[in-house]
Amino acid sequence: MRIKENREKHRRHETDTGSPEYQVAGLTERISYLTKHLKVHPKDFSTRRGLVALVNNRRRLLNYLFKQNSASYYAVVESLGIRHRPPAAVQTRAEQYARFPPQKEQKNKKRLRKDRKTFRK
Repeated sequence: MRIKENREKHRRHETDTGSPEYQVAGLTERISYLTKHLKVHPKDFSTRRGLVALVNNRRRLLNYLFKQNSASYYAVVESLGIRHRPPAAVQTRAEQYARFPPQKEQKNKKRLRKDRKTFRK
């Protein structure tokens, strides 16, 4: 019942069944149902596995929605009460390692390579 209400609230048009907003709304309700179930039945590991799969699927949909339409992403996250951190921008190698001091250059680099070749034979 609540799944239907959430889906109707977040769909883009009357016959919408595939938009990320619609799918996230349905998954969120299924996730909340399964978390309540697992509080009562903590040793139900097959249900826990299914819950983790649903959470991962919802996370991927939210990441996609953030990339496509960030305004819609924020609206969905706020209205459904989801804790989700938007994906960070991918850093270049220079940005990623900028906080570390540069390494010293090796003097005998060629000699080390030759030594490695002799050991492999």
